[in-house]
Amino acid sequence: MSALNVGSHEGRVALVVGAGSQGGIGLACADTLAMLGARVAIADLPNTPVRNLVEKLPNNGRHSGHHVDVTDAESVIHLIEQVIEQHQRIDSLVTAAGILVMENFLDVTLDGWESSFAVNARGTLLVCQAAARQMIRQGAGGRIVAISSNAGRVPRLATVSYGASKAAVIQLVHCMALELAPYGITANALCPGSTATSMMVDVQARGDPERLEGVIRGSLEQWRTGIPLGHLAEPADQAAVAAFLVSEGARHITGQTLCVDGGQTFF
Repeated sequence: MSALNVGSHEGRVALVVGAGSQGGIGLACADTLAMLGARVAIADLPNTPVRNLVEKLPNNGRHSGHHVDVTDAESVIHLIEQVIEQHQRIDSLVTAAGILVMENFLDVTLDGWESSFAVNARGTLLVCQAAARQMIRQGAGGRIVAISSNAGRVPRLATVSYGASKAAVIQLVHCMALELAPYGITANALCPGSTATSMMVDVQARGDPERLEGVIRGSLEQWRTGIPLGHLAEPADQAAVAAFLVSEGARHITGQTLCVDGGQTFF
């Protein structure tokens, strides 16, 4: 029996959606996969600098940058067509597009609720569905990782819309895994905990170092478990796990929800 080459993505094409933010999890995933040898297509909204960011990926010259609105089915289909035209195939997908709307339950607005579900839940559905259909056409299986959040598993104050939409992503992944298994396509949910991204630092913590320290320590008043490892995750921590889940080393892992959160959640 031969050993699996779990570290290499040579000869594989990876699509990473939601990779248009410097310092974000999506771009970290693209960077890691490119470093491991994959040809990477990154995609994000038209107002994001994907063309510039793709040029900074390791092994430059073999990757591509694209624009997409994940809430629009035609835009997603056009993205898949562009990637196939440039790279001929899609072997793995990491979908990381997401927004965080901070609202308490009694103050939740329909706009906040619907925009959260439009991007986080519907966007994940449309991207995964389109990529999976392409993988089925290719007939060689595939790997899908949807970025959810540990807020989709445990409650957080002022994250009603976000947490509910991320919980929807987890259940979506479970159903995908079951239905795509006959095609040799795996699907898993990666649930980051508090990670040093602009969403965490600038939006959730509002740029306040004391708030960030409170996240690490935890707070009984806020009903929030701290981080036992004592520090925030880095985007690279999430990217390393995503890269494994779309590798051949994870070929027998599907339908799983994996938290990378320094021990914030233990179940």
